[in-house]
Amino acid sequence: MSDPNSSTLPQEVEGLKETLKQVAYQNEMMLRWVNGAVITVDREGMVIHANEVALATLGWQSAEFLGCQVHETIHHSQDDGSEYPWDFCPVFAAIEDGSSHHVDGDVFWKKNGSSFSADYIVCPTRNDKSEITGAILTFRNLTDQRLQESKRIHRMKLMAIGELSAGIAHEINTPVQFIGSNVSFLNDSFGDLLKLIKAYRKLGEMLPNEPQCRQLLQEITEIEETADIDYLQEEVPKAFEQTLHGVKQVTELIQGLKGFAHSGTEGEKTASDINKIINNALMVSRNVYKYIAELETNLGDLPSIKVYPGDIGQVVVNLVINAAHSIEEKKGKSQTLGKITIASFLEEKDLIIQISDTGKGIPEGVRERIFDPFFTTKEVGRGSGQGLAISHTIIHEKHHGEISFNSVIGEGTTFTVRIPIQ
Repeated sequence: MSDPNSSTLPQEVEGLKETLKQVAYQNEMMLRWVNGAVITVDREGMVIHANEVALATLGWQSAEFLGCQVHETIHHSQDDGSEYPWDFCPVFAAIEDGSSHHVDGDVFWKKNGSSFSADYIVCPTRNDKSEITGAILTFRNLTDQRLQESKRIHRMKLMAIGELSAGIAHEINTPVQFIGSNVSFLNDSFGDLLKLIKAYRKLGEMLPNEPQCRQLLQEITEIEETADIDYLQEEVPKAFEQTLHGVKQVTELIQGLKGFAHSGTEGEKTASDINKIINNALMVSRNVYKYIAELETNLGDLPSIKVYPGDIGQVVVNLVINAAHSIEEKKGKSQTLGKITIASFLEEKDLIIQISDTGKGIPEGVRERIFDPFFTTKEVGRGSGQGLAISHTIIHEKHHGEISFNSVIGEGTTFTVRIPIQ
């Protein structure tokens, strides 16, 4: 006699298969859309799935990443470059003992050879018989988070500096205008007085040779000698010229501060004069390089293009400061000035900014990490390792451009910023 339930068994099996398909589909969707970076591996630690966040964070394409041994690919070394054995890897431990592991502040490696700090959780995966089939690794890039926080703080500092700069510029501008106007007035007036003195001298030569006239001429001569009119004629115009030059420098500095302050606000891209941004940045950073290097500018005829002006100004400031520090480290106690050259020009569909220095150059061993956040070769107190990382983010992500460099040890470095005109 046949089992009455046997006819329903195939239907139940088909139902379970469909349920498994739905679960698999749901898992795939969760892995694809989860905010964190997720990688799944088999029992040998080979990658069988990675979501878009993980691929983007690690710099891999899905087709080339699948099938890679996860430990050998992203977890092979510690921060100091020493080997990280597979036996000690939490992924291996999760697969072997079936336990979950939570790790803070470990090091993961990208495809391009750069590293970042990561927090991650590893959990074993099991089949319907509760057998361990692999593991699922969920991680987050702490370095990116720190950089974002650093950028947020940096923006707040820039806003504060902008407000202070604008206030200082306003406070300085009014008295400087008075000084400039008064010095110009005195300069013109002194010129008129000199003309009058010359006319008196001519008159003295024409007066009749009488005792009273001779006495008056003698008094005038004595006054001229006491006042040293010849010396005043020579030196006073120089003093006015130097004073007016100083006032002009202060005015230019004020304009630079105003430009840098007003361009520091966030918002939409605005049509901007790149050369003006460069000049404002050079004014703001002048105190860093003026005793270290001579400055040469070769600014070409450029169209107005849409950028975030405050960000571009910050990139120029960062690169100029780096150039000055490199020259200072090279020259040591030498009194010889180095040289910083700023150039701007068009190249096909790109606007180019080049900043060159005659500094010590960038060592071969660190060039791949030069744009990594918090990486610096400067001594403590001279750099936080954020300037170039922030500049890289500004140019690549916010302006869809490129920033690159060429460096020769002992001769110097040239950074090239490339911004698409369109």
